[in-house]
Amino acid sequence: MTAVGEIMSTPVFVVGAHDNLARARHLMLSQGVSRLVVMDGGNIAGIVTKKDLGMRLNQAGPQWRRRPLDKVPVHLIMTPDPITVGPDEPVQEAARAMLDRDISSLLVYDDRTGVLGIVTKHDLVKYFTLLGCSLRVGDMMSGPPPTVSRLNTINSVIDVMAELNVDRVVVRDADNEKVCSGIITLDDLGFVEINPRNATGVTERHRDVHGGPKMLRSVVLVPKVAEDVMTAPLISVQRKTPALDAAQTMVRNNFDMLPVINEELIGQFNYENVLKWLAEASE
Repeated sequence: MTAVGEIMSTPVFVVGAHDNLARARHLMLSQGVSRLVVMDGGNIAGIVTKKDLGMRLNQAGPQWRRRPLDKVPVHLIMTPDPITVGPDEPVQEAARAMLDRDISSLLVYDDRTGVLGIVTKHDLVKYFTLLGCSLRVGDMMSGPPPTVSRLNTINSVIDVMAELNVDRVVVRDADNEKVCSGIITLDDLGFVEINPRNATGVTERHRDVHGGPKMLRSVVLVPKVAEDVMTAPLISVQRKTPALDAAQTMVRNNFDMLPVINEELIGQFNYENVLKWLAEASE
């Protein structure tokens, strides 16, 4: 069985526990990564991900969530004490660990040299695409993902995700519920600027006529809705699609889930389906 050291992602990007979320967000964007190792001095303190940034947008949380990103330290939203594995750990065991602990990555660590890399669900699915598997999507898929309307506010979308403990929803058309328009993930929401939960009134200056005196007027800022931030057009698969083809589509587009649509939404093919297959595969 292949070892995680052969498929892990490198290099690993690091942020300090007391650095602010604006710095973490900028580092993710500039380096094209979805997670950062958080260090406190010379010790591994945790991991911060795009998903953590997405959850930070829920304004129903503690008062610190209402601060600007550059005022919130990373340690307040990171996942502490990340799980580590050695570079010789079999891929099969890594898949089991992620499923059992409901986590999306493992740090690859060596006592002598420290952090060597990180292995993610994406890495495991990419590995799966190199294997032989005759199954089709219908043999591996899960039940339908939660859905929201195109007109749902971003905060209500986050509420749905939190209530159902999911990190992705499919967006349905407002006029025809059988039509799926796009998808939203918590990763996406970590990089969206939205307004607080309640619409906010602001005052701005304007001129009634060109060159005239500046006047004050009140403007209400309305929160964004699902269709403003969803990924569209929606990429989907069918029950009969080969599982390897579906996995390749996910890897190529950096998706962690594909809706399964046969005239209407009937299921989802996701990273967890692939990890389950890897965890149960014969050595």
